[in-house]
Amino acid sequence: MKKYRLSMLLFVVLAFAKAYTLQAQQDFTGIAHYQSKMTLEKPKDSSSMSKMDPAMRKIFNEAMKKAGEAEFTLKFSRTESLYEKVQALAAPKKPSNGMSIEVSFSGNGDTYGTTYKDLNAQSFLREDQIQGKEFLVTDKIEPLAWKVTGETKMIGKYNVMKATYTYPKKEKTEKEKKVEEEKETGLLGMVEDKDKVVTAWFTMDIPISNGPGIYQGLPGLILELNEGNITILCNKIEMNPEDFEIKKPKKGKEISSKDFDELQEKKNKEMRERFNSGRGGDVFIQHN
Repeated sequence: MKKYRLSMLLFVVLAFAKAYTLQAQQDFTGIAHYQSKMTLEKPKDSSSMSKMDPAMRKIFNEAMKKAGEAEFTLKFSRTESLYEKVQALAAPKKPSNGMSIEVSFSGNGDTYGTTYKDLNAQSFLREDQIQGKEFLVTDKIEPLAWKVTGETKMIGKYNVMKATYTYPKKEKTEKEKKVEEEKETGLLGMVEDKDKVVTAWFTMDIPISNGPGIYQGLPGLILELNEGNITILCNKIEMNPEDFEIKKPKKGKEISSKDFDELQEKKNKEMRERFNSGRGGDVFIQHN
């Protein structure tokens, strides 16, 4: 097994070197099209959800899944990229007898925010929101310690290889554990926190170290990404398209990743307190 792992590591290192040698020899551009999907799991002993009417719970689940479905494009060159959500036209509202629910998410920047990456400087700009307020997050790209497993499959015509990254575990204080317990008892318990393990499927047929959102660092373009309960899958790639242009995002107040995360946690805490007190928050329930 150790010999196999060493062979696999050597293979990936050589593949990485070959990919960047090819990049140095020729410039190319492309547009990758992605589709995201959210999978919901039943919350653990959620008292709020257990009291909800089954029909209402079904409507809520459907609204949550719809909120997690979106289309994205990744415009990429050898040195930079722009990942952004495709803005769809709003569908006319259907008449409804009874209750309808509208769910909106914010602060899902890892794979949802408009993200510009400078691969030479290893830096990024990301448009993101916290409860409707716009921010422009700017920081260095964090290197990820990917582990290539050697497992392969096909996505369309591309041969892809599996890699995983495990986020470092953070020890929680007693106060933080209590906050998590409070979250699980309310409607917010329907949304699972980001899983500690991210799985990427990348292809060396497109030798560029890039992928959805903040993710990159593999010897090929990421075509599928599994991040917690979110799956993002590439369904189309255009190589060397005409009228190709990458524009840096500019909207929002500039802020570092650290400050953004701290502010987001503060606002999430306030939102949990509003839910627990019955005053509502960023999940909107509308009566028609």
